[in-house]
Amino acid sequence: MTLDLVKGMVLLEGSFPIDHLNPGLKHLIHYGQQTADKGILDWFSMFVFERHNKKVKSMVKHTAQPLSSLANHVEAGIRSKIQMLSEQQSGDFECTQTVSLTVRTFNYDLSQREKDCMATMGVSSFRDCRSFKVAKVLRVHFRSGEWGCRRCGSVITTIYRGISRYCIVNTFLMVEGKTYASVIWLSTPIYPYLPFKIVVKVKRITQAEQILYPSVIRIDRIEPCTVGVIPDSDGIHFYMLRDKGIDRTTV
Repeated sequence: MTLDLVKGMVLLEGSFPIDHLNPGLKHLIHYGQQTADKGILDWFSMFVFERHNKKVKSMVKHTAQPLSSLANHVEAGIRSKIQMLSEQQSGDFECTQTVSLTVRTFNYDLSQREKDCMATMGVSSFRDCRSFKVAKVLRVHFRSGEWGCRRCGSVITTIYRGISRYCIVNTFLMVEGKTYASVIWLSTPIYPYLPFKIVVKVKRITQAEQILYPSVIRIDRIEPCTVGVIPDSDGIHFYMLRDKGIDRTTV
């Protein structure tokens, strides 16, 4: 039964690009045995399953035949995804990137390093610079000041020099009508369970190492996925788990 289920999910979703994987399908099952072997259950999918349990139930329109109703709903979703994929052009992600900033803050002072970094990206005046706590990138919610929480809205992923990197957001900025994020970089990711790139191990790096990276990035460089954060028992490292997609690595 397990093999048939995995095969069915691959047949339904395997021909789509990574950013078109249907997260709804994985919420139909619990990964009990796998997570019992690999780690604490709520690191992986249980807390996500419970959060989306009502949504899955809402997909069953006819309770007399729940499986048929659920199958019809999934089929309709797959057809709509195929249509969206056929209409999408190469490189549309950055072109159609939608960003909204909310929860204005008034006590954030730009450092000279942040100003210098934004100047290299074309910013000529900081007179109208505004800072915000919350950003939505393609409807995915991020919030500065949540570092240390399990589902941390302050941690973002981005591509830097061809690989995925993790950062902590200090604040979101709007300058001259363009949006940016002031960030603290985490160490180069380690993947302790290769060949699986699901769990990432990182740590805070020193201030001397921070100057090797840009202190500000454009918000359109943020990947639209939230990240779960769990501290390691050594008190130094952190385990990261993104809620969709996979990391780009050189491994």
